[in-house]
Amino acid sequence: MSRWYAFVDRVHALVRAVPKGRVVTYGQIARLAGRPRAAREVGWIAHAGGDRLPWQRVVNRVGGLARGYRGGRAGHRRALAREGVQAGPQDRVDLDAYQWWPDPRTARRLTLPHEAMAALAASAKDARRVARRRR
Repeated sequence: MSRWYAFVDRVHALVRAVPKGRVVTYGQIARLAGRPRAAREVGWIAHAGGDRLPWQRVVNRVGGLARGYRGGRAGHRRALAREGVQAGPQDRVDLDAYQWWPDPRTARRLTLPHEAMAALAASAKDARRVARRRR
């Protein structure tokens, strides 16, 4: 299998792993799939299909809804709302409230690359730092 198809398979596995009521960003998927600068490629993979995958759970880097989603941003908003994710007035999802990161067990099940595991550790550390500041 080529490296490209392995990347596509990993992207699909990650999208399938995102639970209802949570979202991930294109860049986050790229990073977790082992290609941190491939957010645009993740977008093209989403655009190319995989209708049985929950692509509605993928948003842009600031939580913005996709214009290219079936039904446009309004369709994306409705699909997320059916899962309990509310988009704000500027068609953005609050990433602090809804963003999902795989736990270590899920990461192992998905056989994420070493770089992705390091990214998860860094993200968890950042999340703890932000939580401490909010107290």
